[in-house]
Amino acid sequence: MPKSKPSRRRARSARSRRRPEGPASPARKRSRRLQTRVGWSLAIAGGILFLLGNIGARTGIVFLPFDPHHVIGQVGGAIIGLIGILVATPR
Repeated sequence: MPKSKPSRRRARSARSRRRPEGPASPARKRSRRLQTRVGWSLAIAGGILFLLGNIGARTGIVFLPFDPHHVIGQVGGAIIGLIGILVATPR
């Protein structure tokens, strides 16, 4: 059986290398803290809206007067909740 050739690794470019992150500036910490608060608030509000739509669909109670079939409440709540989680958690 013939020997396999060793694979050659390409050198990383300067752009693809991760730069060491220094201490965050106070303004950056403030904006990150605000982003986290807003994100989790959106996630909680979306979860509540989703649950209200789900409960309303099962029991027949109308929580939103413009949404008698509870579709907007459930789908909108799920979307708002997911966007809130994406905003709140770091990338």
